[in-house]
Amino acid sequence: MQIEWIESQFFDPGKIANKMIIIHHTGSTNGQVNSFEGTLSWFKPAVWRSTNQASAHYVIAREERPIVQMVRDEDTAWHAGKSSWEIDGVLRETINRWSIGIELQGDGALVQYTSFQYEALIWLVKQKMQRFHIPIDLIRGHQEISPHKPDPGRYFDWDRFRSALSSVTVPGSGIPSDDFSDGGLVDEDGDGIIYVDETDDVYIPSGRDRNFLERLFDFFASIFKK
Repeated sequence: MQIEWIESQFFDPGKIANKMIIIHHTGSTNGQVNSFEGTLSWFKPAVWRSTNQASAHYVIAREERPIVQMVRDEDTAWHAGKSSWEIDGVLRETINRWSIGIELQGDGALVQYTSFQYEALIWLVKQKMQRFHIPIDLIRGHQEISPHKPDPGRYFDWDRFRSALSSVTVPGSGIPSDDFSDGGLVDEDGDGIIYVDETDDVYIPSGRDRNFLERLFDFFASIFKK
């Protein structure tokens, strides 16, 4: 597994600690999954955006290719927004400052994730668990720490993921095969990759904990974008 470095300009230098790992999806627009390149452009726009600033530490594509890292583990990516979770017996706010954010290309409300994504995610998460001593119960979905968020969604197989984390010693081995029957999709060549309609017209809400005026500006900006 390889990691490619593409630096986002949306982050805060430094961090309180890496105590959690948060799993996200990149989402969809008008029923089409946000493209991988479009997501990278959203996290690293060619022109600076004053609003809708979001980023993640890592992004994993649906198809086999290097994982992209966009923010250093030691810096604070803007992925979780307004969020909270109990860490070491204390309720912590603004989980950006306590976590590593990993984005999976896709929309967990529309389509299953691919075998490659599970393999890459397990490989990456096991490294971070070992490096930062993160327990498995502090690996959570965005929807858990921010209840108004939908990701990684109902199609993310937590049992498959956690079972592999607790039992696999060789990263990427022993991963169960996909069953795509629930979503009505067919893996035609058996490679674990389901090809879906994608769009470069990506819109990912801000991952930074915005104040009231910033959120109001975001709201009006999203209206005019449409």
